[in-house]
Amino acid sequence: MHNDYPTFPGFKNVSLEDSYVLDIAVHPGVLTLRLDLLLLPGHPEYLPPLPGERACFRQARVVFSSVRDLHWAGQSVIKPAIDASGSADFGSVDSLSSLHGGYKILGDWGEIILRSDAPSLSIDPAPTP
Repeated sequence: MHNDYPTFPGFKNVSLEDSYVLDIAVHPGVLTLRLDLLLLPGHPEYLPPLPGERACFRQARVVFSSVRDLHWAGQSVIKPAIDASGSADFGSVDSLSSLHGGYKILGDWGEIILRSDAPSLSIDPAPTP
């Protein structure tokens, strides 16, 4: 799968493929993916994993604004996975790439093709111990 998202502003040193999609929200003009985002060493928000954690995960949002056109195929097969703690997620972002003046996003939750402004990534503040 083609992934050019690491070249998007703000997406360097993150791994969407190893992150978890917690929610997908579509509103007029806006698409938001809420993630448990894997930060890689080298990202300015990266912190060493806490004891018992395997990596640095942070709550984050990928927002596509000024959406002019959006097609979402495969919505009918969406079933969240429930982990041992009872938390639900919809898998990962298998790919995010630019596509003819728009973007294509693939995951277990389907395929979204949209025309919008460039996506922005915002990371929630780190929890205090």
